This record gives sequence, C-alpha cells and structure tokens, in this order.
Amino acid sequence: MVAQASFQQALTPDRLMGRMSATARFVSWGGLALGGVLGGAAGSLLGARPTLCVGAAGMTLSLLPALLSPLRTLRELPRTQDPVPLSDQAPAAPAP
Repeated sequence: MVAQASFQQALTPDRLMGRMSATARFVSWGGLALGGVLGGAAGSLLGARPTLCVGAAGMTLSLLPALLSPLRTLRELPRTQDPVPLSDQAPAAPAP
C-alpha cells in the first residue's frame, strides 16, 4: 500500500492529487462492498465450501496482473511531465 501510494503521488500532478486519491479509494473500497454482497449470494447458492474454494482461486489469480506488470521490474520512479494547465481556467488575457 505504501509503494502504491508513493508511485501514485510521484506521477500525479499536485492539482489532481485529491481526485486521484478519491478515485483510488472509491475503486478499492467499493470493491469490498460488492465482494461482500457477491460472496453472500454465492454462499447462499453454492454453500460455504464451494464459495471459499472459488474465493481462494480468485485470490490466487489476482496475483497475475502484478506478476505480468512492467511495474514489477521498476527500480526508480519515473519523472513527472511538465504541469498542464487546468481546462476550466480562463486563459490569460493578452497584454494591451
């Protein structure tokens, strides 16, 4: 979790940091609620043992994206690009 947050903060411009953090939390914490509902439904339909086996297989397969990611071999954080102006800001007025 610390490495993920450090990587996100290193690559995200300061003006987008709040949006990035909120989106990352929404996706990760929203998945917990969805998983709880799906796990309860699967437990009711399949029973406890098959549901736990499906969950264990899913958790094992969740390792694949990390193993296949180029981030696995990254040894230093890439440098950020030049800041981009916000699109909702008015352009600067030309000099008279």
